[in-house]
Order: sequence, then structure tokens, then C-alpha cells
Amino acid sequence: MVRPLVYYAITILMGCLTCLILINNPILGAVIAASFLAIMFFTIYKKFFYIVVCFFIIGTINYYSYFNTNLPSKQKLKVRISEKSTYYCTAKYDNKKIVLEGDIFELTQGRSFWINGNFRKLAVYERGIVGTYTVKNYKICNEDLISKIESFRRGLYEKFSEVLGKEKSALVMAVCFGDSGYIEKTQKEDFKKLGISHVISVSGLHMSIVYKALEIIMGYKIALLFSFGYMIFTGGQASTIRAFIMIFILKISSMVYKKYDSLSSLSLAAIILLIIRPFYILDIGFMLSFLCVLGIIVYNKKMKKVLYKLPSALNESFSLSLSSQIFSMPYAIGALKTFSLGFLFSNLLLLPFYTIVVVLGNMGLVLSPIYQLFNLVNYGLYTVLMIIEFIQKMLGILLPEIIYFSYIESLVVFGLYLCYVGIKKGYGQFKYVPICIVFIFAFQNYKVFPEISYININKNDIVLLQYKKTTIAVTTGNINVKDLKVPVKVDKVFKGYTGDSTIRLSQRYAIRLIGNGNKLEAQVCFVKNTNIEPDRAVFNDNASSNNIGEEIIPFKCIVKLKKDGTYTLPGTIINKYVIIGNRTLKFSQGLEEIF
Repeated sequence: MVRPLVYYAITILMGCLTCLILINNPILGAVIAASFLAIMFFTIYKKFFYIVVCFFIIGTINYYSYFNTNLPSKQKLKVRISEKSTYYCTAKYDNKKIVLEGDIFELTQGRSFWINGNFRKLAVYERGIVGTYTVKNYKICNEDLISKIESFRRGLYEKFSEVLGKEKSALVMAVCFGDSGYIEKTQKEDFKKLGISHVISVSGLHMSIVYKALEIIMGYKIALLFSFGYMIFTGGQASTIRAFIMIFILKISSMVYKKYDSLSSLSLAAIILLIIRPFYILDIGFMLSFLCVLGIIVYNKKMKKVLYKLPSALNESFSLSLSSQIFSMPYAIGALKTFSLGFLFSNLLLLPFYTIVVVLGNMGLVLSPIYQLFNLVNYGLYTVLMIIEFIQKMLGILLPEIIYFSYIESLVVFGLYLCYVGIKKGYGQFKYVPICIVFIFAFQNYKVFPEISYININKNDIVLLQYKKTTIAVTTGNINVKDLKVPVKVDKVFKGYTGDSTIRLSQRYAIRLIGNGNKLEAQVCFVKNTNIEPDRAVFNDNASSNNIGEEIIPFKCIVKLKKDGTYTLPGTIINKYVIIGNRTLKFSQGLEEIF
């Protein structure tokens, strides 16, 4: 079998994914597991098949054991704060992520604490969260290496701020060290429009730049050691770990006189990461990192041949950018629901300057104790950042706006891509796929199941209700429908909503809306009495904005919907809930979480 590591990586990923489906739908999970193993049985040699089965079992057990966790309540636990924001706080306990609630206001990121409270098992699969812990009291632990690194990073930001100012310092911290906590929301919007969001999170590109610079100066052995330290310092993200593993294997293979195979190296990195962090199967950063590299491995040389007429520098840049998007773009559209048409020009013009920022920023890290040299580096950073700012302003004016996709449209893009690949490979039957896509488009605005979406514009909450052919928006403020960056036609907008009212959508469930100031809460209410006729007064033009429908009682149960703390562009969907039977499915950034 050629490249067995590729098969093992796919198998362990399928094992994790199958376990996720088995947890929520045992029948479907069993069918997928049996189908996958049957395909492997009939397509590979038997001795390799048994190894594949072992990797499949490892993936399944590893994923199940990660999320099947019950933390002891009313007992002191030592946790480390991994992320702290205005909206939520997450911590790590025994390498498992938990959400902290309660008395958490004075907790600081990077520090370890002894906490006491109650644990509630509630998995959030795409974030690797196993449950929620309500903190009653806590005690600060002594500083260790990780907390000292976090303190050093905060001090480094203050040092950069003295010369560069807060806005440019925030950019340096994000680009060079993966700390995007200081980046303003408007800056993030600009990066998304330009299609260069990857530069404000430490990725394989950053690791490659740092390693190459260190190798030139110190040699590959010292460069590997410092690159490992850089990976730890920047938080050990999936893309940096992947890049370090691939660089390490490349250098080791040359030492033992073995031929380096990039596809096998990528597969080994995936195996290691999925064993350590099985929840990465739903992590967007993990998937985009691997899909980008896979595209470069498979198509970069072919792109160079196609673009042979271009000068070598442009050929290298264009082929690298285009090949990295072949696999990652369909996934990104499906997961993020956005696409920037100007990404190619933005990457071509801006990435060389951001490469200089990465080098100078890390020089500033090393020279931060030496005041004069640190200032000299900062002046160089300031000059480069001013050039970047000018180019970004020009591109912001010239480039078109971001294209927003619905969930169906993102599936259509992926379907067309598969159709193109199938036809190129000689499978003529794929030519009928566009007919199915036309059918999907014809019915994409018809919602068989009710959908409730959260949106925020100018600090005002908006709840978007979609059912059958009707779409309405209920908001606490005064908004313009054009500000809703959602690819649907809104039939009715209720502005300035306050109070507590209920919309009866069917005999089985209703939607309860509670408005308080600029905050709007939505709840799914399952009704006991199914003989009452549906009351959708909200869909009538005569409905009052302050009295939407009749209050319906009693309720069998109430499912409280929550907004995510994840930042999204104003006017785009923060998260979406779909009601199917007696279950509520949550969609967050294109991924689903079953409550």
C-alpha cells in the first residue's frame, strides 16, 4: 500500500467523526462506520485492513473518552484559564476544556486557580468543551512557566504600545504571536473583506518564516529548538503544531538519508493532533490549515506549469495562493458563509510586508530587554505598518464587498466543485449534478423546519424567524433591512420590540420573545396542549410590534437559546437554531451542535 500514513490519518479522522455521530444518532453512526470499514476491506490489502481497524477504534475510543467526562462537584479542582473575554471564560482541567460561570470576573488568562463549585456535563463539540462549571469560590495558584509566559506577553504588548500605539501594537501581537485579543472589531472586518484573516493568527506561514530566519542565522538544530519554543509561546495552535511537525520530519529525513514525502508528513501531523485533541475534527483552523497544505502539495506544481508565462516571482506567488484555495475555499464558504473576491490581490500585495512584520516582531521579542535596539526595531515596524495601512485602505476602496452565503448556497458551491472534479476525472454522470443544484435553489427559501437566528447590528439584538415561505425580523432597535448581511428576503420587520410575547408556529411548539432594552432573548417552547390551533399573528401586517401573538400556556418545556461569544461581522448570523421534532439543533459557524 502506497503512503499508508494517509490511510491511517483518514481512518482516525473517520473514527472520531463516527463517534460524534454515534453519540447523537446511533443508527446513522453505525451505518457510516460499517460503510467505511466495508470500503476499506474491499480496497486495501488484508494485513493493512487490520491496522486500519485499529486506528478506527483508537479514534472512536479517544473521542468518546474525551467528551464522556464527569468532573467531581463540590471538590477543589486545579484549572488553567485558557481564554477570557467579556462574554465567557474557558479553562483546561486534565487537558479538557470547560466553560466557567459564576464568580469569574477577576480570573486572568494564563493563570492557574483552585476552584470549587458544581459541574454540569454539556458538550460543545466544535470547541472541545466537555461541560460547564459554576464557580462558587477560587484561590490563585503560584505562577508557573505558562503563567509567566502570559505575563511576559502582556508586558511585551505594553512595550510595543509605547512606540507604536495601541492599534499597531495589537496588530504586531496578533501577526507575530497569535494574540488577537487586542485587535479591534473594525480591524477584523477589514481583514475579512481583504481575505487575509489568516495573517492575524499564527499559522504554518509564520512558523515557516521564523524557522527559515533562525536556520540561516543559527543552523537547523538550534532553529528547531527555538521553533518549538515559539510554538509554545504562541499558544500551540493546530496550524503551528502541524507546521513544526512537518519541518521536524523534513530535517530528520535528511539526517537519516530518507526521501521526504510531504503527503505522509502531513498525514502523520494529523494523526498526532487528532490523538492529542480529538475535537479538532470540527475545528475550522485545523481543517483550513490541513486543506491549504494539501492543496499546495497536490496542485502547486500544476499551477506553476499553467502560469509559466508569468515572471517567476509572480508565478510562485499566484500558484501558491491559488493551489492553497482549491480545497480550503469550498470548506471555508461552508463553515464561515463568506468569501472575499479580492483575496488573491490582497495576498499578493500584502503578504510580503506581513512577512517583514513577522521577522521584525520576533526580533523585537528577542531584543525587548535592550531598550535602544528594541526601539530601533520598532521604528522599522512602524514604517512597514504604515505602508501596510496605506495598501489596505486602497484595497478596501477598490475591492468588492464580501459575498455572504446561506447554508444551502455553501453546499451548492461544494457540490459544483465536486461536479467539476468528477468530470475532470472522467466520470460523465457528474454532469447531472447541476440539475439537482437548480432544484435545490428553487426550494432554498422554503423552510420545512422553523429556524431562529441571532444577529446583532449597532449593539441591537435581532431575532430572525424563518418558517415555510415567510421570514420576519424582530429587533429591539431601529434597523435597515439592507444592514442584514443574510442572503434571504425579509418579509416583515418589527422594530423597537419590548415585552414578553409568544408566537405559536404549530401545535407542537412556539417561539417566545423577551425584549429588555437592546437585548432580545428567544426561547423554544414545546406545548402540552396540541389541540390549540397555531397562532402566527406575527406574520400579519396588523400585528403590533409590542404584542406579537398571544401568550400561550402551559408549556411542556422551554429551551433557552444563547448567543455565542464568538465575534461575527455586524449584520451576519451569530448562530442559528433549527427545530426538528422535539429537538433543537444549533448551528454555529456552519457546524452543528445537538442539545
